Amino acid sequence: MTVPYTFANASSPIPLSQLDANFAAVSGTTSTYQTATQGQIVFSGISYTVGNGGLLVFVNGSKQINTLNYNETSSTSITFVDGLNVGDIVEFVVL
Repeated sequence: MTVPYTFANASSPIPLSQLDANFAAVSGTTSTYQTATQGQIVFSGISYTVGNGGLLVFVNGSKQINTLNYNETSSTSITFVDGLNVGDIVEFVVL
């Protein structure tokens, strides 16, 4: 099995959310990063299909779970159940 893109030949850091179980970069994804303000719950500026599992959300590198940590409120926004802390980094990965 050939791994197409590994740490050995990476020219820049690879976001953790784009690594699969074999530590290969997942192709065909788009990552967007936003920094939270204190208590922020609504994040927009992303584009995805609601309900198809095509959106992954990470806060400070920790994967969030749809309906437990956040809700997909439209095809361009999500709403977190609890407000985030100032400076939290939110990564949106559209598959």
